[in-house]
Amino acid sequence: MTLRIPRRSLLAIGAALPFARFAQAAPCTLVAEQETGPFYIPDTALRSDIAEDRAGFPLALRLRILDSRSCRPLPKAAVDIWQCDATGLYSGFTQSLPMGPPPGGPSSGGPPPGGRPPGDRPPGGRPPPINKPSDALTFLRGVQLTDADGMVRFGTIFPGVYPGRTNHIHFKVRIAEAVAHTGQVFFPEDVTLSLMQRAPYDSQRFRRTAQAEDGIFRGQNGSASMAALRMTGDKAALIADLTVAVDPTATPAPVRGGPPR
Repeated sequence: MTLRIPRRSLLAIGAALPFARFAQAAPCTLVAEQETGPFYIPDTALRSDIAEDRAGFPLALRLRILDSRSCRPLPKAAVDIWQCDATGLYSGFTQSLPMGPPPGGPSSGGPPPGGRPPGDRPPGGRPPPINKPSDALTFLRGVQLTDADGMVRFGTIFPGVYPGRTNHIHFKVRIAEAVAHTGQVFFPEDVTLSLMQRAPYDSQRFRRTAQAEDGIFRGQNGSASMAALRMTGDKAALIADLTVAVDPTATPAPVRGGPPR
């Protein structure tokens, strides 16, 4: 059975908790860049409730953006997030099936035909091709502006998994339209493994890629992007906290590809 709670209630949960409970309190070290991946779509909607009709375990995601030079919160920074649903699909790409078969279809247990898992590095170290959107769906994508405390909150679901990648959520931090950071949010393995045994996550028939097997997690400092997780009091939703320190004056070079195999 898939648990659901009202999305507005989920956002209220994230808003009510004090900043002092962040596990990564005041980490002012500049965070490592991570790759965008092939499924980013610019100009998504300004909204905090991004789940739409996607089934999955409710997640209140809270990102706090700090200035790495002063350790002060960065207000009015635009934070884009995008993620796959519980079955491994990204909105915008459901028709081109970048992750494999659709829900209910046959599972190959491997990468898309003629392709490589998104976490693998192509021959010669070239970045994977950027896929072109195949549909106008918008689930699990959104943008929020940080408040005076450098905070954004999203009501979403815990991300699923697809061949070659472990569970993750992508995000970009933009300041005055310039990209100051591109990163990914990861989650503790013990909680993730437990959730992957629940519906609808357990509908996948391929073997899940663990963090230790994910080239992006291993090669792009994924352990430093681990969210702190805790259950709500009624255990009906998860709250994920991550603090991210960026240099608002810098223009980081894009990161592409995993480490050499």
